[in-house]
This record gives sequence, C-alpha cells and structure tokens, in this order.
Amino acid sequence: MNHWSDYTQAESQLARLLNALAALFAGLALALLILPYLLPATPLFIAPPFFVSNSMAGLTLLAFLAWFSAGDVRRFRPMIDVLIAALLIGAAAFLVMYLRPVDPMQETPLLLGFGVCCIIALLITAQRLRARNPQAPWLPWIPDKPLTQPETIARVFFAIFGVAALSGAAGSLLLPYLGETLIADVAVNPFMIAGSTVKIATIGLCALLIAFDVRRFIHHTQLLTALIIGNGAFIYIMLMAVPGFDRFGDYMLSIGGMTFTREQMMFGAWLLDVVVIAVLLFINNQINRSLLDYIGFFSASQFRGLEAIAETLVAGEGGEIVPPHEIVLRTDSYLKSFRSNRLRLARMAVMGLQLAPLAWLRPPINYLHPAARQAFVDRRFKAELIDPIPPYRLVDGLLRLVNRVMLRVQNRPPEDLDAALSFIGLLEAMMRFNMQLVYIGYYNNPDVWNRSDDGKGIGYVPFSQRTKDFDVTPRRPHPPLDVITPETLERQGVDVINDADVVIIGSGAAGAILAEQLLAKGRRVLMLEKGKYVHPDDFTEDEVDMISQLYSDGALQLSQALRFTILQGSCVGGTTVVNNAVCFDTPQQVLDTWNSRGATPVLDAARFHASQQAVRQRMRIQPIAAGTRQPLDGGVLNHGDSVVTAAVHNYFQNQTAYEYDVVQANIVDCLGCGYCNIGCKYGRKLSMLDEVLPAAQHKYGADHFRIIAEAEVVKLDENSGKINRVVAKVGGQRQLVINNPHTVILSAGTIASSWLMMQSGIGKKHNLPVGRGLSFNMGSPLHALFDQELNSFDGLQIAHYLKVKDQPGFVYETWYNPPVAQALAMPGWLDTHFQNMSNYSRITGVGVLVGTDPTAYIVPAVVTGGPDVVFQPTANDMKKLVDALVLLGDILLSGGAREVYASTRRYQTYRNQTAVFSAQSQLDGLRELVQHDYDILLGTGHPQGGNAVGVSAQNSVVGPDFKVFGYDNLYLCDASAFPTSTTVNPQLTVMTLAHYAAQII
Repeated sequence: MNHWSDYTQAESQLARLLNALAALFAGLALALLILPYLLPATPLFIAPPFFVSNSMAGLTLLAFLAWFSAGDVRRFRPMIDVLIAALLIGAAAFLVMYLRPVDPMQETPLLLGFGVCCIIALLITAQRLRARNPQAPWLPWIPDKPLTQPETIARVFFAIFGVAALSGAAGSLLLPYLGETLIADVAVNPFMIAGSTVKIATIGLCALLIAFDVRRFIHHTQLLTALIIGNGAFIYIMLMAVPGFDRFGDYMLSIGGMTFTREQMMFGAWLLDVVVIAVLLFINNQINRSLLDYIGFFSASQFRGLEAIAETLVAGEGGEIVPPHEIVLRTDSYLKSFRSNRLRLARMAVMGLQLAPLAWLRPPINYLHPAARQAFVDRRFKAELIDPIPPYRLVDGLLRLVNRVMLRVQNRPPEDLDAALSFIGLLEAMMRFNMQLVYIGYYNNPDVWNRSDDGKGIGYVPFSQRTKDFDVTPRRPHPPLDVITPETLERQGVDVINDADVVIIGSGAAGAILAEQLLAKGRRVLMLEKGKYVHPDDFTEDEVDMISQLYSDGALQLSQALRFTILQGSCVGGTTVVNNAVCFDTPQQVLDTWNSRGATPVLDAARFHASQQAVRQRMRIQPIAAGTRQPLDGGVLNHGDSVVTAAVHNYFQNQTAYEYDVVQANIVDCLGCGYCNIGCKYGRKLSMLDEVLPAAQHKYGADHFRIIAEAEVVKLDENSGKINRVVAKVGGQRQLVINNPHTVILSAGTIASSWLMMQSGIGKKHNLPVGRGLSFNMGSPLHALFDQELNSFDGLQIAHYLKVKDQPGFVYETWYNPPVAQALAMPGWLDTHFQNMSNYSRITGVGVLVGTDPTAYIVPAVVTGGPDVVFQPTANDMKKLVDALVLLGDILLSGGAREVYASTRRYQTYRNQTAVFSAQSQLDGLRELVQHDYDILLGTGHPQGGNAVGVSAQNSVVGPDFKVFGYDNLYLCDASAFPTSTTVNPQLTVMTLAHYAAQII
C-alpha cells in the first residue's frame, strides 16, 4: 500500500516512449479521418469506407494501449505485450498484402507500413526488456471467491468472440489467395484492408486473453476496456457520414442473392459496433455486480476510483494497516446507510478526482502508477491550488463571470460573489470530500486503533476496553419513548391526521422544551421529527454508524462555497443527542443587542432570565465537577486538559484578565467515555431524547404527546393567514397530511425551519426576510503535540473553557474526538496527515469559537435540490479568529507543546516553518497565512438566525409573541430566531427561548 517507489530510468524511458507512440497513433487516426476530404484525389484513400473507419479504430486502439500502459508500465506489462503483438500482426498484414498482386502505387505504402510496424515493435520490445522490473507494487483488489456465473459465461463468450475475430482477420487477408470472390468487389485497397486487419486481430487477441484469465485481464489489465475502444469505429462512421461517403468511391456487396449498397454496408458496420459495445458493457456490469456484490452505494467504477485514491491519501509509506479496498468497503457501508440529497456530491467528488488526470491527457487516477498518482495529487490539488496556475485562474475567472451573471439575474448583491462557488474552491472541495471519505473508512477500522510494538497504529482505546473501577450501568430514569415510525403508520393505514392540536416540527432543544411546557398547560402535542428514532441502548462505539443515524445529511452539510462544514443532529432529540451539552448563560450584551433592534424591547429581560433559571433547574445544568466521580483531571475530564490547564496558568500566571474553568453542562455523573458527539449510551447527558421527551410523554401520556419519527415536513399550506395543512413525507416515500391543526410551531433548526418556510412560500406576501441574517459560532481548532502520552480521547470531550476578558468576540474550549472525527479535523496533507494521526495519543486540541456577523442566508441548492447556505465571513470575523488562534498558540507553546498545528492550506507546503509553529516568534506568521476564509478549515455545530425575532416585519420574521408576522397560528421558536450569534454555545439560550415562548403561545 502506497508503494511510492519511482520508476527506474529504463521504466521512465519506456513510459515516455509509450506516451509518444500514443500521440503518434492518435495523430494518424485523426489524419486518416481528415485527409481523405482534404486530398480527394489521393488513391490511397480510395477504399470502402468501412475499411477506412476500421483502420481509424485500429489506430485508436493502438493509441489506447500505448497511452494506458504508459500510466503504469509495471501493472500493464501484458497490455504492452498486446501492443507489440498488434504491431507484429500489422507488419504481417502489410507484408501479406504486399506479396499478392497489387497496384504499383500501393506497394510503397504497404512496405512503409510493414517497416514502421516492425521498427516500433522492436523499439518497444527492446525498451521493455531493458525495463525489467518487479511486480506491480499495487493492484486493485479481487475478492477471493470462485468464478461467478457471469464470469464463467464471459469466458465462453470471449473465447468464441476471440476465435471469430482472429478468423475474420485471417480471412480478410487470405481469402484472395484462395481464389475466393466473396469480397472481391470491395477488396480494392490492400493498405486499408491491412489496417482493418490490425483492429480485428487485436480485439480478438484481447478477447482470448480475457477468456484465459477473466479476472486478471478485466480488473488488473483492463483489456475489456481495450475491447470496447477497439469497437469504436461507429464513432468514426458517424463523423464520416457528415461530409458523406462519396469521397471513397461507390461499392456494392452481393451475398446470397442480396445486394448491399455502400450506405447499407456502413449502417451495418455501425450497428454491429454498437451492439458489440452494448454487449461488452452489459457483460462488464454483470461481472462487476457478481464479483463486487459487497458494495451498495458506489458503482464498480467509483469503487475502483476511490480504492486508488485511498491508496494515495493514506500515505504512511509502509506504516498503513488497512488495505485500500477495506477502506472503501467501510465508506460504502456508511454512505448507503442513510438518505440525503447530498450523497450525490460524494459520487461526484470521487468521479471528479478519478477522471481529473484526463485534463492533462493522462489515464484516470486508478490506472496511474502509485508514484505518479501521488505526484499528480500533490501537484494538481495542493501546490497549484495554493498558488494557482494560469489555466486555473482562467477557468476561475470564467466561473466568476457566470456567477456574476447569475447574481444579477437573481437580484442578489455583488458582494455575494465571494461567497459563491469558485473553480479553485470546487477543486479543493472535491479533494476534501475524497479525503473525508477515505479517512472515514480508514480510521473507523479497529485494526488502526491499537499501537503495535513496531509503532503502527494511533494508540486509541475505545471506552469498552478501558480499565474501569466504577459502575457503567446506563441511567434510564424514564420509560422508553413511544415513537410512531413509518412502519407503524403503514401498518395502521394512517395517511391523514385530523385531530391535531399543537403540531411541533422538530424534537430538539426548542421543540422538546416547548412540548413539555405546552403539555403542562393542557395542550395536546403532535411532534414531527425528520430524523430516525434511535434508542440509547442501540448507541454503539462505531463513530461512522452513529454519524449516519444521528446527523443531518450524515454530516455532509456544507455551505454553498463548499468551504464551511455545518453539523446538525437529525434524530429524535435533535442536536442535543450529539452535542457536548455545554451550557453558557446568554451573554447580557447579546440580549441587549437583540432588544435594541426596535423602538421597544423584543424580549422581557426579567422573564427571560427567569426562564433561564427554570431551564437550568429542569435540566440540572451545573459544573461537571458537581456530583461527578473523582478525580476530574486524569479521570472524568479530557485527559489532554492537564497540559492545557498548565499552559493557561503559566501564560497568565497571576493575571486576572481571564476566566478558565470546567464547563457547565446538562450532564449527570459523567463517565468520561468521550462519546458526546455520537450519542451517550449511558444516559448521563440529559439530552431531549434521554430526559425531556420521555419524561413528558410518561407524565402526560402517549395519546396526548405523539411523536412521529422520519417525518420530514415538506409543505405548509395556508389559507387567509392560517396554516390549514401540514404535509410530511414519511420514511422518504409515504405522504402524511395533518389537516387543520390549531397551532403549528416550527422548531426544526436554523436551516430546516428557514428552508421549509421558503419552500412553502411563507412570508412572501409580507416580504419577510426568511432565511436571511444567519450567523454562526464559527470554529477552527489548534492541535498541539506534546512529548508525553496524553490520551486526550479519554474523558469528556469538551471539559474546560477559557474566556479572555478584554476579548469578548471569542471563547476557547478544550476539545478532542474519537479517531474518525479527529482525522477529519486534523491538519496535514498525505504523509503529514498520516504522521499527525500517528501522534493521535500525544496530541491535544483546543477549539476557538467566534461569533460571526449575521450576513449569511439560504438559497436553493443547484445540485442537491435542498437548501444551500451562502456564507462569507466578514473581515471582522476573520480578524477575531486569527487573533484568537495566535493567542492560543502562544498559550499552548508556553505550556511546553513541541509543535502547534493550525488547519491552514499552506500547512501542506511549509511544514515546520509557517503553519506548524515550533517557536512563539513564528506565531504572527499565521496572520499572513490566513487572509481569507478559504485559507483555513472552518466549521460550526451552531448555526443561528435566519428568522430573527423582532418588533417589525421589516427586519424580522417572528414577533415578540413568536408568531410569524402575518399568520394567525404559525409560530417559530428555535435558534433561527436569534437576531445575532451568541458566541458561546447556544443550547441554553435555545432552551430558554423555548421556555419563554411557551408562556406566550
């Protein structure tokens, strides 16, 4: 795996020779297509046009064999042998044609053809013998299973096909010697007959080789692809048909009393090629389906592409543990496990990178030698993106021009151009997508976790295997939820609900608190949740499995520019199931800002604070230290926090201008498993799934509190300002209609609530700014490498926070993850990323949260059809982020960190000089590296805003009563109602807002 040994000098010379020959043969094919029309009087081109088109196809086949084998002269040595054999067949064909009586004008071309074929064959053979080399360092995986039925049938088919093709080739040469007159009327140009013979004999040879070893010559040497290319004469026939066939003379063919015209013969040749190619593609598909029956998301071609990409991206130079095919099988299993419109982006990203070398006239990436593949990725998707080459800048400029026109058509402001997708951004996103897919498959494999005696592995120990002297029995204070699933509705034949009192869309922090409060007031609640219902007993340590079940879009949600990752839970319980439960009181300055948006305050501050205290009590929010087993440091808390704590105290010493403490959270007796972000199996995190929803349903009854899972609301119908119909798609297929609900509350989250209103036309009549003014707690981590084992994965993921009192624009939180999530966030490129992950157990991380300005908004996605977030951080946002990172780097280095890693683009080039900081004096260099948002990895789990609460419909969507302006029974209460970001974790503010709103609704 990742055998990046370069070619020997002789191999390099062989590859260059093959590339030159590929260009020569392709040029000759093009010339043969054009010259008959440019030189109509030349006798060489007076021939039946199907012989000419076959000669073009033969030259194209030779070009393909040379071009493909140049991609990897070790793996494709059999293809080089086929090329040599084809040239020798050509030499023999020209010689046989020369030895029969021919027009003297044909003798010179025939001798020339004979000589050229011999010389080229000898050149290739000599260079091939010089380039004696070991076996190919890497080959695509072939399952170790008996021949499948399609393979067995294919062997018979290709044997018959090969014999028939070779017989046809021999017959076209030898029949005239035997006195046969069958083709005498059309056998008028021996040069073109010889050219056609090369094509027919070569595809016959390829077919026989496939019949001999179907797996080797289809999956390792790609001779089936060569067969398909060789039967591509139909393309030339179509091109020749445009100017017409008159140039080649008029011909008739009589067989069995039937006479065929020239056009009929050409149509027959065209049809034969099309049918043969269709049959070959069908056979290839059946073989792949039977051999690679493990895959359920990727096609066979995409599987092979990602397999080669994985071989390149997991760049341990011998330290890898998992073979590429196992990586892709795990990734495939993950992607097929959930529904999302964004899944097509994964396929497009793989295909884009797979086919990218074609732009440089090289074979697809899975057919390149591993060293060439690594060099291609390193150059085209690193160096030339950081410092764009002229072609990139040209295409980027053209795309920006298209974006500018589209913005004008959509009446969007010119400044949105920077937030739109750029060509360079597209290439980066494509690469990043592939990296994520590979890391998901590699680092989720338990074989990678253990540190072996030879140093391989990352040193991760899952919670179930850690030494424990405490009880880990799950906490289940409430009976299990009674959740209605799509299967339940289908079984009961329910398509319409006519008795809904309160319909709450969403079951997260806002929806659950609202439901509990409204149930207490005697209302009946029907809750619709887009995500699945997963009982905590079914939570596992498998990160990828949990991500696919608990996250919106399987954590594939990106902004429109594909640069900004947005993580949101999508399950019963919402994001509270997968967040870190960290709670901060709503900063007073944030509440003051919200209340200053109109002539009168939006929220009653006293009542808001009262609600916050009520929520604190209800959710048992307290410092982790309270009621938690001891010790905290080195026990419950993130084990890497010990060095961070020392660094903070050392840096600030006796200063009082900072606040550093254990986080407060709705967590009871934390066990320190470190699985907050993939669901707490042990019930210690009081998520809505574990606490509020089951408690409310148990207290008020499942008849009064119905919860329907996998019910995505797709439309709200209104009549005279009242929502009279809620339409949901259940299980992705079945439609469920709720007629005439008394009250509808949107609590689906920042993006989903906005998108549903936009899709339903809510607010258009009153010109409400729906889906506008989004903000985020934008984050980017710093990783610090220490000389000792830290095991930061052991313990509560986010354990401490740091606020610098003269810097209110950001907050720090200690942070670390299980392997997959950490790999996705880990800085580095190819070998540097692998090395950083090899140091996984000696690294700790600190996240930076920066409250952004409310400038983002939602638009329809062009590719996926869902919502797209248009977000461009302001200069102020980026300045706050860089200031925070520089200060954090100083803090960590003062605590003894050997190196501090920033997630910047140029890290990939300037290791140990710029973005990898080994001395405090270098830290200011980060300001030079991060000039724009695309210069650094950004993400958020805290999208906010889009439907701001306010006193005026001019700048708000929701009034102080949380009713959507212009509607009698439609309310909205979730993070999308925030006018600005909170900077701190927003969970407590969301729950407070819901408690506050429930007293009004």
